Parts: sequence; structure tokens; C-alpha cells
Amino acid sequence: MPEKSWFFAINDDDLKEGSMEFARVKGTPVLLIRKNDAVYSLSGKCKHMGCRLSKGTFSEDYVLKCPCHGWEYDIRSGKYLGDEDESLSVFENKVEDGEILVLL
Repeated sequence: MPEKSWFFAINDDDLKEGSMEFARVKGTPVLLIRKNDAVYSLSGKCKHMGCRLSKGTFSEDYVLKCPCHGWEYDIRSGKYLGDEDESLSVFENKVEDGEILVLL
């Protein structure tokens, strides 16, 4: 397996507090969410049927809800709240020189 590297996702200024943005990073769909000054990055597609999670909503209790069938995930861990064995991929990220980078 190739070694992971940092890749540009979006400009830091484009991810406002309480918002989420979709980015395609090296062909990987990534959802970036800023909540309480932390940036979370996870798979941009629902595990159920591949719906685009950026069209969904997230709540004060860190729950991301898929717009298609209501699957709910914890944005901190990627865990599907209906089954602990299901989860979205979660990607490490960092802010550097005004850019949000994702480790893939």
C-alpha cells in the first residue's frame, strides 16, 4: 500500500463555522465540517446507498444525517448510529498556510 500524503481539499476561509463543504481530493469524495472551531473530514458518501452527505444536515450533538434515507453518523468518529460495526472513513486533516489539507 502506498504511503499516505497530504493533499489540498479547500481554502480554510471557505469552511465557515457551522458549515460543511464537499471536496474531491485525489478522486476521493470528502466532506469537511467545521464545528466549535474544529475541522472534521470524512467520507462524502453515505454507506447505505452512496448518497452525497453534503446535501444532509448536522446537529448540535455532532450527528450528520444523510438526506436520502436518514442514516445518522457521529462526525467525530464516522460511526453509524444504527450499527457500531458500520462507519464512514475519517481522514486526518490540518490547516496550513490558509489551506485545509487531508491525509490520504
